Amino acid sequence: MMAVLLSTATITACAGNNTPETKKETVAKKESPVEIIYFHGKQRCMTCMAIEKETNALVEGELAEQVKAGKVKFRVVDFSTEEGKKIAAKYKVTFSSLFVVTPKGAEDLTRFAFANARSNAEGFRKELKDKVVKAIK
Repeated sequence: MMAVLLSTATITACAGNNTPETKKETVAKKESPVEIIYFHGKQRCMTCMAIEKETNALVEGELAEQVKAGKVKFRVVDFSTEEGKKIAAKYKVTFSSLFVVTPKGAEDLTRFAFANARSNAEGFRKELKDKVVKAIK
């Protein structure tokens, strides 16, 4: 009888790792939005401004439903501010940069963004949209 009670107590204690709170955390991580983060400093060139403009156009246009549903967020971070420095440090950013962040990690799209935002805006938006939509799935 004592062995049965001890076994039951052990099983109950181990099963405690699967509490509703743990399940909520797992669901929250799974449902975390894809975040597009554009970093910039005080002074910005025309390409830097085009990256923000085209990303914003995508987010407000073709990705508006995903934004409204909480699946996508767009954040512009000025790394010359105190708050911006903290966020930039997390991503090791020291110059204008574009990231797509998911629960699995961050993808640095800076080179792509600089190569396309001004000279190939349509291609820039299409590729960025494809990456975001793929990350949502």
